[in-house]
Amino acid sequence: MTTRKHPDRQECMEFLRDYGTPGHVVGHCKSVAAVAYRLGQYINAAGGTKALPLDDIELEQCTREDDGRRSYYRQKSTGEGDSRQLDLELVLAAGLLHDMARVEDRHWDVCADYLQERGFEEESRLIRVHMTYEFTNDGSHVTEVDLLCLGDRLSLEDRYAGLDKRMDYIIAKAERNGNPQARSRILAKKEQTRTLLNDIEKITGLSVDEMMRDLNYENTENYELG
Repeated sequence: MTTRKHPDRQECMEFLRDYGTPGHVVGHCKSVAAVAYRLGQYINAAGGTKALPLDDIELEQCTREDDGRRSYYRQKSTGEGDSRQLDLELVLAAGLLHDMARVEDRHWDVCADYLQERGFEEESRLIRVHMTYEFTNDGSHVTEVDLLCLGDRLSLEDRYAGLDKRMDYIIAKAERNGNPQARSRILAKKEQTRTLLNDIEKITGLSVDEMMRDLNYENTENYELG
């Protein structure tokens, strides 16, 4: 099947509607897309990224034996490219669709398969790894995968919440579900995320909270940087 251009916002909303994604999940998808897209706008305005194009980036799967033998995806080091602009159309589509199949078991794979069958290979690739991705880049080498996962880690339900509130929520949820040992793993992910966010803030000259000011979850694409 020939890969088509990334679906726009309207097409993504039609996918969500046709799939029957619950309204509260749609709200979360809008938030993740808006946060990821806004971060990308500021990074692009600051000169873009030195990460290689997505087609040249390798993702590897690694197993963490200290975490119930769960597998994680991380980016392999593949060298440095010339500065490029991040593909924000891809980021928008992947953000809007990343939890489309959340009601399904292994929803990331279900959604990725659904989009791959329809020719959206790049969206499929990002969504397939978003639940188990580890940040291995610095702020100068941010990729579209990083942006999607940052959007997810900074959103709480249907709004930008920031890293502290999001991670506190995840810890509390794990403890309610009888998994208190997850705290150390979640806190490690938080520090990993904080390191990357600190880099991005230095590059853009703004805090993440400042970048997310007046965030429009319905129309992120037309935001004009101040």
